[in-house]
Amino acid sequence: MAALPSYYYRDPAEVIERVEMNRLGCQACASHKVVLGRVMCGDERNERQVGVPGVGYRCKWFIERR
Repeated sequence: MAALPSYYYRDPAEVIERVEMNRLGCQACASHKVVLGRVMCGDERNERQVGVPGVGYRCKWFIERR
């Protein structure tokens, strides 16, 4: 039997928010662009696109969409 990740044993609201942010990934960022149906980082500092589109709120260039 596998145990749940450690962050699942916190406040349920925090867990739901984290799962949702992981699901959205770069789509939750104000800098994201959609190119040929693929979500990509649109920040000019991110030249290499490393880890995109799965970086989400963990990206060092993440700007929360309002």
